[in-house]
Amino acid sequence: MRRSLSFRKNTIVLALASASIPSLHAAQLEEIVVTAQKRVQSVQDVPISVDVVQARDLANRAINNAQDLAVSTPSVQFQKGGMPFSNNFVIRGVGSLSFEGGIQPSVSMVVDGVPLSRISEFSADVGDVERIEILRGPQGTLYGRNATGGVVSIVRAAPTSETDGYAQQTITGDGEYTTRLMYNTALTDHVNMRLSGTYTDRDEYIDNVNPNNPDLGGEETFGVLAKFNVRVSEGTELLFSADYRNQKTSEGAQHVDVVESVANSGAATGGIDPVSGLSYDVIGAIRTAAIGAGDPVRGQQAIDDPFKTGQDFEQQGDMEAYGLSLDLTHELSDKLTLKSVTAYRSSASYSGIDVDNSAANATNPLGLGLVSLVNTNFSTRPADEAIANEVEYFSEELRLESSGENMDWIGGIYLSHMEEIADNSAPTALFNNGIFRADPKQSTATWDSYAIFGDLTVQLTESLSAFAGLRWTQEEMDIDYSNAVYQIPFIDLGSGVVVPSSAVTWGEDFSSIDVDNPALSTPIAAFGGLTLLDLLTSSTEFSRQDTSADWSGRMGLTWDFSSDAQTYLSVSRGFVGAGANIGRSATVDNAVLDPSIAQAIELGLKSRWFDGSVQLNGALFWQEVDDLQSSRLVPGTINTVTINAGTVTTQGLELSVDWGPTEYLTLGANIALQDSELSDLIQPCYTGQTAVQGCSIDNGGGTFAQDVSGNNMIYTPELAYSVSSRYDIPVNTLPFDLYAMLSYTWQDDVQMQLTYDPLTVQEQYGLLDLTLGFESKEGNWTVLVIGKNITDEYFANTLTASAGYAGQGRVLSRSTRNAQAYWGVTARYNF
Repeated sequence: MRRSLSFRKNTIVLALASASIPSLHAAQLEEIVVTAQKRVQSVQDVPISVDVVQARDLANRAINNAQDLAVSTPSVQFQKGGMPFSNNFVIRGVGSLSFEGGIQPSVSMVVDGVPLSRISEFSADVGDVERIEILRGPQGTLYGRNATGGVVSIVRAAPTSETDGYAQQTITGDGEYTTRLMYNTALTDHVNMRLSGTYTDRDEYIDNVNPNNPDLGGEETFGVLAKFNVRVSEGTELLFSADYRNQKTSEGAQHVDVVESVANSGAATGGIDPVSGLSYDVIGAIRTAAIGAGDPVRGQQAIDDPFKTGQDFEQQGDMEAYGLSLDLTHELSDKLTLKSVTAYRSSASYSGIDVDNSAANATNPLGLGLVSLVNTNFSTRPADEAIANEVEYFSEELRLESSGENMDWIGGIYLSHMEEIADNSAPTALFNNGIFRADPKQSTATWDSYAIFGDLTVQLTESLSAFAGLRWTQEEMDIDYSNAVYQIPFIDLGSGVVVPSSAVTWGEDFSSIDVDNPALSTPIAAFGGLTLLDLLTSSTEFSRQDTSADWSGRMGLTWDFSSDAQTYLSVSRGFVGAGANIGRSATVDNAVLDPSIAQAIELGLKSRWFDGSVQLNGALFWQEVDDLQSSRLVPGTINTVTINAGTVTTQGLELSVDWGPTEYLTLGANIALQDSELSDLIQPCYTGQTAVQGCSIDNGGGTFAQDVSGNNMIYTPELAYSVSSRYDIPVNTLPFDLYAMLSYTWQDDVQMQLTYDPLTVQEQYGLLDLTLGFESKEGNWTVLVIGKNITDEYFANTLTASAGYAGQGRVLSRSTRNAQAYWGVTARYNF
């Protein structure tokens, strides 16, 4: 899926028979207008590697959310998190991959000129969008601190003076019902209004093998958007936007793909789990039976099918987001414009999680070493809000824009204040109810950001122009953190400490500890009057401040070597300020992550050939990011840790071709070749890794680590491409015309974990989509028949690894509905 260059949009070709093109009565491809450099330009005049997806492309390809966009775009990868706030984009091997908050995304998502704090704010639905611009490489000069990997800029349709609208209904074979409505009109001679809304209700697609336990994967989403364009005076316009969206989904639940065994877990330990002393084969058998509620045959059925589960607690992710923005444009003169974009946004994500991924619970642990406790008197939030992330922020960008015959420039200031609250409480019972464990975490991080920037393009000669930009950013960060870990044993694990069972009440929905039980509350003279509960509790509490400042910038040349072709060379630098480690591993010493610095060189081509019937664009690039802020899962646990992930170097080629060989046929191709390398990073060993396999760095205390330098960056395929075609079929004898679209996307193997476990590699896969369209000649109605992934090719969006009696399973995955075939019909009526 690439640039939509004519009314037959989003079509691509793999090869050009250039000698025969002129004789084919080729169709001229329409130019596309973008605002990638914060001014209106043809995409062919922008010295940046850019993909553009327009409104009709989104409908024809059934691209309804952020992960659909990534699956359909070769240069973009999508990481599916367990909670809505932990979803991430990856471009050119650069992505934050944050699980617990505290760090800004390395790929910035911008909506109508406003940068969002998390892509989850807009990942629910992309309704009423005019176009999506995907900018690759560091874009910090114009887009700020969190654009080291690139920018996904969403431009929503603006109000006009016309009175029109549409009603659209989608029904799919897997039980999705989506309604979209839009109404646009002029309220007065000076005020235009555009209202739109969307509602989606989708059935669960992950079936539970255990009777009476919940199915997973369903979604209910509601969103509204209002825009008012006010012409205040001649040369002064104000665009007011307000949006609200609410999403409830159980799509982020984990699936156990592989259970523990001596073969896949025990190479380094002789087949024995060092914590429990049990054989990994025994642990795997216990886990298989627990997934099947005691029935190993049923449990194996769930393991063998990624669209089956055995969980007894519905993992639900609730996300609510709303925002207001004021976009003021005032023409000071024919060549000088004042622009102000003021925004306030708020988002909240709440999730509950079944950490044991099985039918086990506190009253029936089914022999597992780790069982999820739905709720306890140690929880800070109710079960459906056990993992909470709340973000609130204000931003203001004020800039001057000038456009002249030989010079264009932008200069401005940017201010923002953001507060993030990340609370996490997922209490568990360990060792078959031998230990009660709770670790409620509460953290707040705030960032105040100040930036001044400028960007200039100068026409040096008739065919040569130069551009340069600079941005200085300073950020002030404050962290308040509190985490208390309670581990209360009811069996003797070797320390001699045992708490009477009368101190605990195990419940399927609520478990509690009697903190007034004499065994826990009696002062112990030998320990200075501390109680046993005090001794069984470890607490971490601190406040930390940090200030970071650095520059972003770009410079380069553009040479128009013909009237329809140009080449450009650019050097750019990006900066992401200090991040906050606010996960369970945080201490006052490791709470601040170092800033990330990105550097890139890009040599690009933008060209049109054969009277505009062929468009060929490409870019050769080299990019390096130092101290990439990221997260990883701690092997053998359910915890994640936020880190600086060494240095990532990526180089490659991006190429797109669009061709309209005839009036009715459009073809094309898009390819991304990437050679990435990670360096300067020591990581824990993956489960079962031996010294021969690289687990050879002695950390002391009997623990070892590995040097993962030299590996490809995670979520970075070496090769990804898409091909598609559209054929229009005019029907003179009927009141409608037909068209057919066929598209195919493919990507190479990708590793998904920084431990480089061989079992967390997603193998290569390709997705084939088909669209049949019926469009009235008057343009007042359209019917689309859409087939997604029609060859039923499975892939996982996320693969993680754990192991051991107190683990979650050897390999776990998250899969979206796109990983299986489904069909749908979309009918739209325009009025």
